[in-house]
Parts: sequence; structure tokens; C-alpha cells
Amino acid sequence: MSRAEPRFFLPEGVRIVSTGAYLPERVVTNADLVAMGATLTAEEMERACGVCERRFAAPDQATSDLAIAACDRALGDRDRTFVDRVVVATVSPDHMTPAAACTVQHALSLGYAPAHDLTASCAGFIYALDLATRCVATGDRQVLACAADVRSRFVNFHDRSTVALFGDGAAAVLVGSGAPNVLGVALLAEGSGARAVYVPAGGSRLPASAQTVAERGHTIVMADGPQVYLAAVDGMIAIGEALLARLELSLRDVAMIVPHQPNRRILERIARLMRFPIERMWINVERTGNVSGASCGIALDEALRSGKLVDGSLVLMIAGGAGYTAGAALLRVDRELLEAS
Repeated sequence: MSRAEPRFFLPEGVRIVSTGAYLPERVVTNADLVAMGATLTAEEMERACGVCERRFAAPDQATSDLAIAACDRALGDRDRTFVDRVVVATVSPDHMTPAAACTVQHALSLGYAPAHDLTASCAGFIYALDLATRCVATGDRQVLACAADVRSRFVNFHDRSTVALFGDGAAAVLVGSGAPNVLGVALLAEGSGARAVYVPAGGSRLPASAQTVAERGHTIVMADGPQVYLAAVDGMIAIGEALLARLELSLRDVAMIVPHQPNRRILERIARLMRFPIERMWINVERTGNVSGASCGIALDEALRSGKLVDGSLVLMIAGGAGYTAGAALLRVDRELLEAS
């Protein structure tokens, strides 16, 4: 993906008004995964990917429930009649149809605002942010953009390559017009990687059947972990640097990188290759796991609430995911956003 030219959007007068995130209450440790059937030890899991624990949704929670909680936190006590659109990025909707966003819209009393899902795997949050900024730039007053996933329902606890990686959660941003703080967004995809990480069954190519269930065809498959590792590193670095170059900036101008959280080893390699101090990269994967498209948004919400960013700080968000998809966004933090967090 490093040779590809991303699609850039440099909005004018568009800002992230507020953020919100939600993690389910249930904490699942590596030892818990062993009890569920994982064939790696707790220590082997931590050594391989740096994840010590993650959150799993409760049995009665679906993706829309997590999204509703994150969106409600982003909205706070603001007037909801100004929300003109709801976008939910997810690879684990409540149902094949309708869109999870419709459930979110109704639960939050957002009237007749258009509501729809999008799918961009682990780059979902930045894809949703890109769409939200474009909609505000072309006339919407405010757009609620959310990424939410319940990946735990699709984990094969006997698969050594994926069992320790994934967790559940949601993140949301309210995007509107005003003093701009979204400086630019970049997206790209490389479809040759469409089966690098995927769930084989349950769609139109291989519908659900007794056989697909028996063969565990509804769980996440990652056949070539080393290639996925390299693609994630390469894609996230390349698109982040491309966006900075387009804005005539460099990593020296960036106060913090807020990345997608695929695993700790990937983030360490990214920091090393970018020659960026790892202490200025927001990393929470050891306690959240990989929350798919929501992980970048969850990390952003945490970073804004951490007290480590000040008015004027430049924050570079980068993400790479299955498909392959990749996204980057540059945010100039302002006092209003910090106060809203």
C-alpha cells in the first residue's frame, strides 16, 4: 500500500465538536481465554501481541448497544435536533439487515436523520470521520460518526493466531461546522488483501448452514499473520506520512500519534520505523485488545481526556485494516474540544 496515492480531503470550517467512547464492563484476561479453550498460555499471548486483557460485551449486548452508549456520551446534553446524519462503521452489525445505525438513531431520538452503516474493518473510525466531514462540508449541520464492534462473537478460541487479539467497544465523534480542527483526512484501499483477515461464512458467497457452523466458518480467519503484520505497518506509516506531506507538515510538528491498536508489537515497530518517540504514541491495546474499527476512536477519546494534550497540539490518527483499508486524519486540538472531553 505504500506505493498507492491516497484520496485526500482537506475540509474547511469543519470540526470535531466532541467525542465519546464505551467499553463493556466484562474484563477478559489472558487466563480467562485459556479457560475458554485457548491453546496458548497467558504468558505466550502477552509475549506475542502485548495484550493482557480486553472487554467482552455482555450476552444481552449487541453492537448497536455499544454504539448507543458511545454516541450518547459524545452528544451529552446538546440539542439533538441539529444532528442531520448518523453513520456507524462496523463489521459486526446486530443483523445482516437493517443497518445498526437505524437502531442507534431511534434509541437516541434523532428524529428522521438519515442513518446508515459503512464497513472498512479496522480503518472504520477514520472512514466514518471522512464521510462525516464531507457531509458537514456540503450542508449537514452536525453528523454523528461512530465505530462499534463486538468482535468477541467471531473469535475461534482454538485459533492460536487470533484468540488473544480482539475485544469489544465503541467510539463516536460529533462533527459540525465552526472553527476548524480537522485539517485533513486520507483514505486508500488495496483490494488484493480482501481475504487476509476475513470471516468466510454468513454472507452471499457462503450463506450460513449447518455445515458452515460445524466448520467454524463464522469466525475470524487470518491465514498469513506475518503478511498482515507487514501490511499493517507499511500501510499505517505510508498513509500517515502522505497526509502530513500533503499538508506540508512533518512528524516533528506532531504532538501525538493516536493509532489503531492491532497489537503492541506492530505499534512498537511503527514507532521505531517512523523514528517517533513511543511515549508520544497513545497505546491502550494491552487493556482493550484490538477493537477493530473502534480502537482508534477509543484511543482518541482517552488521549483527549488524559491531560497530555494542550490547545494547538497536532494529533495524527492512523489506521490500517482488512481489505486492505487504511486511513489517516490530522486534528489540531483546541480548547473547546478539550473542554468538551
